[in-house]
Amino acid sequence: MPFARLARALLKVVQSPRVVFFIALTGRLWAASQLPPEKAWRYFYQYNEFARIAWAVVSGHGFSSPWARTPLAPTAVEPPVYVYLLAGIFKLAGAYSFWSLWIAIGLNAVLSATTAVLILRIGQRTFGSPVGVLAAWVWSCWLYEAVVAVRLWESALSAFLLIIGLLWLPELASTLRASRWLRFGALAGAGALTNTSLLAVFPFCWGWLWISHRREGRSCTRQLVASVGVCILAILPWTIRNYATFHRWMPIRDNFGLELWLGNHEGVAQRFNTDFPILNPGEYNRLGEIRFMETKREIALRFIREHPGEFLRLSGRRVFLYWTAPEGPAWPVVSLLAWIGVVLAFGRKRTELMPYAIAMLAFPLPYYITHTFPTYRHVIEPAVILMATYTVVSGAEIAGKRIRRAGSEGAP
Repeated sequence: MPFARLARALLKVVQSPRVVFFIALTGRLWAASQLPPEKAWRYFYQYNEFARIAWAVVSGHGFSSPWARTPLAPTAVEPPVYVYLLAGIFKLAGAYSFWSLWIAIGLNAVLSATTAVLILRIGQRTFGSPVGVLAAWVWSCWLYEAVVAVRLWESALSAFLLIIGLLWLPELASTLRASRWLRFGALAGAGALTNTSLLAVFPFCWGWLWISHRREGRSCTRQLVASVGVCILAILPWTIRNYATFHRWMPIRDNFGLELWLGNHEGVAQRFNTDFPILNPGEYNRLGEIRFMETKREIALRFIREHPGEFLRLSGRRVFLYWTAPEGPAWPVVSLLAWIGVVLAFGRKRTELMPYAIAMLAFPLPYYITHTFPTYRHVIEPAVILMATYTVVSGAEIAGKRIRRAGSEGAP
């Protein structure tokens, strides 16, 4: 009896959203605390495009100058949400100050810890309690996730917005209530203005919703159109700003040419070539932002046309790196388990798991053709961990059934 009470108490603790949040937040703040003040500039501020633009905003120069040693001229290199969030923090606690850094890191830590709670909730509802609990604790206790989350970047916010979308999708698949669909459209717009790669995910989510309602004999066309319309309306003011500033159609960002060139040009071998503006802004300053981006795009497209085989080889390498980096055995195993989970979901016809497969399939597409870093995957890592945990728990359940069957067959 004492053991049973202890087991129930332990189960209650590990299933507690408050405990999960506290453990996740503590781990992230501990990771951030390992940074001494004298290294804050080097590791957080020095090459940070979001912080540089936020400094320009609070200094009265507007949304401009993403890199050091460049003119204080308008830019569209980064989407606006995280920049203005940082600008608000800079306004409150000082541009480039240590206190501003800690406020920003703390906010990222809170967002990531809240993501742990949402993983717990989604897992329990969609996959079953064992999957939800295990996935939430993996996210909370994995030091790698803690370190990536507290970087001065939009990753923690983007992951938070995507996991909210995954939380809402099952409800949208069963309701035609307009307010829920409009809310999802606003979330998609906010996501696009935070991390433009999320635009690769949300259209497939709308498609999945349309198919789900069609299977039930319902039409959601009006709700879907309204949801997409809200997303477009959310993006429209920034698109108008870009058109008024640069006199050309540019919905959110103008940096695709640079990103494409980084991974596709003669002699590509390093993450940053010497003429990348962070290292050498000379060409950027001479041409101006728009012409610089166009020049890089033209070089990349010419390389792709003239070397299609090399482009395919580089893209294949980027796919491999996206799912296996950073070095070490952990992420290759997690990625493999997650993709096994996708196959299991298809084989068992668990259509409610398709949004997680959509996130894993669609979000990386821009990085496959441009370039990739391990931190780019952080946005979909809650979905990846959920699918990997689903595989582990499914395997344990199958093994348990076989052991019980073998035991019953061997019993006298």
